[in-house]
Amino acid sequence: MIRPLSFTAAAVLTLAVLLPAGARAEAAPIDPTLFDARGRDLRSFTKEIDIDAPAARAYALWTDAAAWTQLMGGESRANFDLEIGGRYEWLFNGTIGSNGCQVLSYIPDRMVSFTWNAPPDQATRERRTWVVVETTETAPGRTHLRLTHLGFGQGADWDTTFTYFENAWGRVLPMMKQALEAAEN
Repeated sequence: MIRPLSFTAAAVLTLAVLLPAGARAEAAPIDPTLFDARGRDLRSFTKEIDIDAPAARAYALWTDAAAWTQLMGGESRANFDLEIGGRYEWLFNGTIGSNGCQVLSYIPDRMVSFTWNAPPDQATRERRTWVVVETTETAPGRTHLRLTHLGFGQGADWDTTFTYFENAWGRVLPMMKQALEAAEN
């Protein structure tokens, strides 16, 4: 009789920790119990920006670890495994950021969606929301980028997280625009 392999959580964690930077991890199932929001009426916001750069370059900042790391500089790095359930991590000091977040869906050079978590100092850190980023080339070398952040729960802790990200994305998108447009000139 053949018996399936089984791993303890500690063994899986040990394997994950041993992966060198930039190594590809196996995609993992998406855990729906991490999400508080469900149904049609989702608490969300949208940010949009026009960028004088090709859509493929704008999309790369969201899906290519080297492009993201170059943009953020310093000790920052990213782990992107562009597959359903693959890693989607922005690590601002090289170790802490969107740890454990995952790719939900993507259309190459047009759209990527991923799970997202709050900063470590927020009570909602262990919960997940999700982000959808869409890039549309509106003219040669001109891109419209639309970011929709969905899935915020209810209550004071979620209010803090909602406000934090509404402000944060309002800073990130112009920073990306500036970097992309500077590279085009």
